[in-house]
Amino acid sequence: MNRTPPVCQPTALKTETGSQPPEKVLLSCCIVQPMTRSVHSIVFTALLVAAVGAVALPVVAEAPQQRSIDAPQTGPGQAPQLDSEAPRGRWHPDNGTGEIILDDESYYEVFQGERDIDAWRNATGDDVSGTILEGEVGESEGDVLELGSAVPDSQDVGRYAGSDLTVRVQEPEIESVDLYNSIGTELDSMSELRRDEPLLVVADWNFVAAEDLRVELIDRDGDVTIQREVLSTSPTDEQADRLPDGFDEAALARETQGTGTTGYESAYWLFDVEELDEGSYTLRIEGVDDLTAGEAVETIDFTVGTEETGTPTDTETATATDTATATPPETSSSTPTATLPATTETPQGPGTASPSAPTTAPTPSPTTGDDGPGFGFGVTLVAVCIAVLYARHTRR
Repeated sequence: MNRTPPVCQPTALKTETGSQPPEKVLLSCCIVQPMTRSVHSIVFTALLVAAVGAVALPVVAEAPQQRSIDAPQTGPGQAPQLDSEAPRGRWHPDNGTGEIILDDESYYEVFQGERDIDAWRNATGDDVSGTILEGEVGESEGDVLELGSAVPDSQDVGRYAGSDLTVRVQEPEIESVDLYNSIGTELDSMSELRRDEPLLVVADWNFVAAEDLRVELIDRDGDVTIQREVLSTSPTDEQADRLPDGFDEAALARETQGTGTTGYESAYWLFDVEELDEGSYTLRIEGVDDLTAGEAVETIDFTVGTEETGTPTDTETATATDTATATPPETSSSTPTATLPATTETPQGPGTASPSAPTTAPTPSPTTGDDGPGFGFGVTLVAVCIAVLYARHTRR
């Protein structure tokens, strides 16, 4: 049986003033009611979208970020990744011992004459001691290097590779030793140093990662090491300016210095030469453990006299006195007259005043809420309440 939609029957509505005209009844029945159903559907759909958006969007905004691919991925049972520690992460430069870590591309440096190598490891932590590497180019080409407890003194310098490992053998060298007097001036030799002023010694070397440096002051007449007696911790202001920021001046009296001892890649010593007796001395700087030969040693010989080690000061004093007495008295009286015009021209007028930097008002930046994307909790609660009230209303 086919059902036909109900026909809208005009019905007279009674009011206090009487029945409505048939035209208004027909408009109410046939037009207003269908429009009301459409509006209800639209309102319900809008409320549903608002509720879903208020809940879904914050969830999307708060999704956890992906981990960086550079973050360590080591988990239980996995071998430790030692790339960040290579090549001397397990090494002790204050005594020249420990483990050396190699990878397959970096050609980390080791030095001729290094000993007390406890183990060689690859980047995943495996012990690769005993591996044979072959020289690639230069002096090392055709030579072999066994990863043992020492690097031979005669090992050819250059690059070696094999078994996914690389290394570069270098000659240990003290690169520079600089001397500074009490006014911070660099000296070409110890002969320029006055006996009544301290001496600042600054040394740099290429095997910083392998070994710290130590200093010895040797009495050549008696072959006695006496640095402990003359090392000082009281630099002048000019010498202190030669030290790195934050350097502890107490470390100036440490015989051994470097990354394992003071944490710095340069060594700084301060000597009180005035405490030395007359005679000849040798200042010797070398590695603290095994690197004590060839270019890894620097020596400076000097002699201490009765009063000073360099140019006598009497000549300088006499020169200064002669210059003062040779000055004619007329110059002193003419000096004020020469000064007066300079002082009158010194004040700056309005046109010469230095302009102050223009003040720029800070540009206000847009303020973004802390809740992130989404409609927020308040909008969600209102949308849900309206949806519930609407559902109850439609059941009636």
